[in-house]
Amino acid sequence: RARQEFRDDAPLEGALSAEERRVYERLYGPGFPVEVAGAGAAGAPPEEEAAGTGVLREGSDGGWDEIAFDEDGAMGRKQRKKRKGWVEEEEGQRLVEEIVFSDQIDEELARELREGQRRHAEEESAVEDDEDAPGERTHPLTAANRFGPSPSTLHLPKDAYVDPATLLLSGVPPKHLKDAAHRVLGGVGLPYSTSTPSIGRTLQQKPIALDASQSSMSDMDADVFISTLMPGMYASVLSVLAETRKRLGTAWAEALVEKAQHGQLRILDAGGAGAGVLAVRELLRAEWERMHDDESGAHGLESPRALAEADGKLGGESATPPLGSATVLTGSDTIRKRASQLLDNTTFIPRLPNYLDATDQEAREKGKFDVIVASHTLWPLQQDYIREVHTSNLWSLLDRGGGVLCLLEKGVGRGFEVIAGAREMLLETRISSPESRDRSIDITEKLDDDIEWEGPASDQSGTPRWEKEKGMIIAPCTNHTGCPMYVQKGFVKGRKDICHFEQRYIRPRFLQGVLGAKDKNFEDVKFSYLAVMRGRDLREQVANITEAANTTNPPTDAGTSTTTPVIQGKGATDAAFEGFATLPTPPSSLTLPRTILPPLKRRGHVILDLCTPSGTLERWTVPRSHGKQAYRDARKSRWGDLWALGAKSRVLRTVR
Repeated sequence: RARQEFRDDAPLEGALSAEERRVYERLYGPGFPVEVAGAGAAGAPPEEEAAGTGVLREGSDGGWDEIAFDEDGAMGRKQRKKRKGWVEEEEGQRLVEEIVFSDQIDEELARELREGQRRHAEEESAVEDDEDAPGERTHPLTAANRFGPSPSTLHLPKDAYVDPATLLLSGVPPKHLKDAAHRVLGGVGLPYSTSTPSIGRTLQQKPIALDASQSSMSDMDADVFISTLMPGMYASVLSVLAETRKRLGTAWAEALVEKAQHGQLRILDAGGAGAGVLAVRELLRAEWERMHDDESGAHGLESPRALAEADGKLGGESATPPLGSATVLTGSDTIRKRASQLLDNTTFIPRLPNYLDATDQEAREKGKFDVIVASHTLWPLQQDYIREVHTSNLWSLLDRGGGVLCLLEKGVGRGFEVIAGAREMLLETRISSPESRDRSIDITEKLDDDIEWEGPASDQSGTPRWEKEKGMIIAPCTNHTGCPMYVQKGFVKGRKDICHFEQRYIRPRFLQGVLGAKDKNFEDVKFSYLAVMRGRDLREQVANITEAANTTNPPTDAGTSTTTPVIQGKGATDAAFEGFATLPTPPSSLTLPRTILPPLKRRGHVILDLCTPSGTLERWTVPRSHGKQAYRDARKSRWGDLWALGAKSRVLRTVR
């Protein structure tokens, strides 16, 4: 307060005690001496001289007269008291202590602080990412187990979505589109869309207000769906498909391309109005281009997979990647008309087929899909048993020879709960695991008429059992036990720890206009997901690693690059804690822990929050002493990555 009162002048006598004056002079110096008595007119009382500041004004006789001038005035004094923390109470006035950092920080201490920060930055720069230095590159296991696509920021497909959608929306006034989106999706920030703005944290959690399966939708609502919801759905689905491709390997992706080239690939989008189909076809295009690049590099233009030239003289294949046959769930004509202008070779259906109640066995086996993407379809259902029936129906629509189902919801507490509930139901009643080969029959499930119970009558009165199907969880889990974050079942108010991930994408221009964004053209969409496979279990597969050993690139399909069956559980967690950096054979990605939060970077160590193959949440500490490579990769790790370089200490993490 003395510094604020006297500024650069020396404090008046009696204003400070001897000890306070010594501290003041040590911090700010002695200051400039001032005279208490001003140079006003002779005989002026001291109170008047001290009341204001002396100002000279030209008088009527041409001379200069000195007048008293109050710099602040009555209002200024009130505002100054307000700024300094003066408050009036019934007993009187008291001063509220306040700290003014800009004035009270010692310059010497500030210099020492800056010097310490500079030294710390120099120490950490030794382990920062330097792609040009051969000794500082990312470990192959870390690179192979990154989460999501590469590059990490997605650009929406210009030819397949951005340009056609822009043309569709060209006749809609931007203000009308913006007002409709804010009206339907919750106002500023669109909290009831795929977005999760900070303002939505204080609002009630609700599902997305528009559903592709709803039977009636106005033209403006359909435009809102195409412009506002499809970008986030596409980005999240493509991120899930990229992770699925990494876990299942190159062979699975190439098989999809081969089936698409022969017209046998079937895709179902049950909720995205075509966004899931666009994402699957983008995956096919990327894999198709990689296959042709590899063939062209190995065999030149003589390869049968070489692309045809414009004149048709060289090469053997068309320059158009295969699309596959797609089926899209659209309940209303308005959304169907718009989605049909974005998609080719696509069939639109108003509702999903129900194979659960089909009596004809041949009908049950027909019309199976290789890839099913169900985005934001579970949360709008009100009851848990309805969600279970819907999930079971989607499972029944999968091909028994390796069909893949991807379930997605918003990355909030309620979205995680419905995904975790679907996961629990599939593990209990559908997916066979080594520790659980049979299941309890659902109460709503029809039994065959020719079933004859064997054994004593006491056994017949028990709960009937039914053999599960072969299958597996692809991602994000690396365990087939109960979810460690879903200990409390169902809806839990205030749930803090949820399994969710994020994907950054570049917004198109029309979405920027809807949001009114001017300084940021990207968005991080958060989502919870589950990817499962029916009919195959890579944990039981014995694969050959000859191909991986002969290549110089890191293995991108670590889920199948092992010579022994995959073992999950406590043994896998202990092995991952020891680390695989020095082992000649890369581990299966199905045996690695996954980071569920961004890494906590501390001075000299990094803390990773992991979901382990044994089905527990643990916090691993990777210090610099654990190894330069592991420490560097831990600092550069990202949310959702699988971790293979071990740690030095670990503790169990309590679920909140």
